[in-house]
Amino acid sequence: MIRFLRRLAVLLSLPVWASSLTMPVAAEGLLSHKLFEAIIDAMPALMPDNAEGVGNSDISVKATSVTYKDERPTKEGFLYEQYKDWQANAETFVTEDGELRTICSIRTGGDGDDSITVSISDGDALPPYAMPYVEYQEATARGYPTQLQQNQAVLWIINRADTSRSYEATAYTGIDNEGIPYANVSGNGQELDILRGFAKGDKVVLLDDYSGGDLYVGSLSGFSAAYRKMASWCGFSPDSVLK
Repeated sequence: MIRFLRRLAVLLSLPVWASSLTMPVAAEGLLSHKLFEAIIDAMPALMPDNAEGVGNSDISVKATSVTYKDERPTKEGFLYEQYKDWQANAETFVTEDGELRTICSIRTGGDGDDSITVSISDGDALPPYAMPYVEYQEATARGYPTQLQQNQAVLWIINRADTSRSYEATAYTGIDNEGIPYANVSGNGQELDILRGFAKGDKVVLLDDYSGGDLYVGSLSGFSAAYRKMASWCGFSPDSVLK
C-alpha cells in the first residue's frame, strides 16, 4: 500500500511541475485538476487488490499540495501585509483600456530611510520567464546631493552565517519631477541570483569604494514570506526563487 501511494504521489506531482515551465501560470490549476480527475478515473486499474480503505479524501491531500494558490485582487484597492522586517504591498487600479492591473512590491527600510524594493506588475512578463525588478533606493531631500554618483560601482553583498556572495552593479542618479535628487542601484540583470540569495541569506549589504563604510545594511528576515505573498497577489509561482 505505501509503495502504491508513493507512486501515485509522483504521478500527481511531476507532470504539473513540468507544465509550469511551458504554460501560463493561470492554466496550472486547470491542468492539475484535469490530471487529478484522469488518475481518479483510472484508479480501478491502478490500485492493487489489497488497497481497500483508501478513499478519495486520502488522495485529495496530495492534489492540493501541487495546486498554486492565486490571490489576485478582483477590484481596485490597496493591500498591505507585514512579515518581520519586510512588508508586502499591492495596488490595484483600472487602466485607460478598462483592464484591472495590480502592481505588487515588497520592501525593507523606507519611510525616510534608504530601502530595498522588489516589484512587478501582473501586466508584465512574470516568473519564471522574467524576474521582478530589484532596486536599492537612497533616501534624499531637496537641496542635498546624493551620496551615490552616476555610474558609481556598487556591490550587493548577501551574507548567510559565515559565508557571503557579491553581485556588482552601478548607480543611477537624477532629479525627479519635484526637483528632489535620487540615486538608485538595480539588480543589473542578476535579479534571479540576488533574489535566491535573499531567500537563503541573513542580511544584505550595499558597499561602494567611496563611502568609507557600508552604504546600507538590511535584514532578510521575513523576505521569503513577503515574496510568497507578492507572488500570490500578482498571480505567479514563487518556486523559481524559493525552491
